[in-house]
Amino acid sequence: MTASVMSLVLLTGCQYRITDKTVEEEVAAALEEAQEEWRIESERLQKQAVEEALKAYEVESNKTDPETIAQVVTSGEVEQPDTTVMTTDSLDQIDIPVSEADHHGNEETAVEDRLQIVFMGDSIFDSVRDETGIAAQVGRKMNADIYNLAIGGSAAAIKYDKAWQLDLWSEVDFLGVVYALENKIDRSIFSPYKSGEIMATLDPYKTDYFVIQYGTNDFLSYFPIGGDAPYCYVFSSALEFGIKELQTAYPDAEILVCTPYYMQFWSADRTTFIGDSHTVNNGFGTHQDYINWAEGIANDCGVESLNMYNLSGVDGYTIDKLTVDGIHPNEELRAKYADILVEKIEEMEAAQESEEEQATE
Repeated sequence: MTASVMSLVLLTGCQYRITDKTVEEEVAAALEEAQEEWRIESERLQKQAVEEALKAYEVESNKTDPETIAQVVTSGEVEQPDTTVMTTDSLDQIDIPVSEADHHGNEETAVEDRLQIVFMGDSIFDSVRDETGIAAQVGRKMNADIYNLAIGGSAAAIKYDKAWQLDLWSEVDFLGVVYALENKIDRSIFSPYKSGEIMATLDPYKTDYFVIQYGTNDFLSYFPIGGDAPYCYVFSSALEFGIKELQTAYPDAEILVCTPYYMQFWSADRTTFIGDSHTVNNGFGTHQDYINWAEGIANDCGVESLNMYNLSGVDGYTIDKLTVDGIHPNEELRAKYADILVEKIEEMEAAQESEEEQATE
């Protein structure tokens, strides 16, 4: 389904067209268009998914089998957007391009006997890769080796029209990064991004910490929070599956999930306020709902989490002081974010050392 029914600022540059329509006209027209688009797209995807599932899907122990997928897709149980669409005052159209990464800075070189920390996420980690970037500051403050695999515009889940078979995989989102580390998919899809260059130098089996941060682009891309669709198309399932893949492949590594923080959404020219994490609903929930689910999935998987909504200090009063556009952190917030990560990782390190000492007594 296209995103014409809702209007948000994507992390990396949405474009808007201003109209003279009233709010009521906007919502009514957008809803009617969205319902028809959803019906057509659902029929196409149902047919495609059933054919592919029965023809090409290789059953893995921790994935849904082809028969179950076929039943789910044909039964109509895939969660559909509700009618509480995003309300805007005068916005008509959204364009959601996937951004290229910032290819500057963050040249990591591994050194023996230092922590190895791998970052996975969106432009919160990727947009600034110089010495003021979040990952770079964590590496410097902890004297650790940092591998920043974040990609601006990426999400935990993938779009419904993208293939979920590993031999056809084309997405550079969270699951794509995880599969690439495991050499389950063709890594060449990461070649346009800085993360692809860094991935080539990384031995994931030496990783001490995976730091993961997704959710905002899942919200902005209208990916369902939950539901019975195949795992890779649903935010909660994709995040959970990726975490469990990392746990299985790299059992000695710790995983730390960071939730998104409070954000505000504006038109591209910053003249029209659309709403914030609490008020804007994409049809599946608010940005706050995605934040809560990210923390919940971390808890369900038994991994550590940082609720950056509570810890970052970003709210309706401080957002102009701490972000450059209501979404991306400025230098002050990047430093604070890095400090929070350092404190948490040091706490986790101390806990591990204590457990090791008790085990030897």
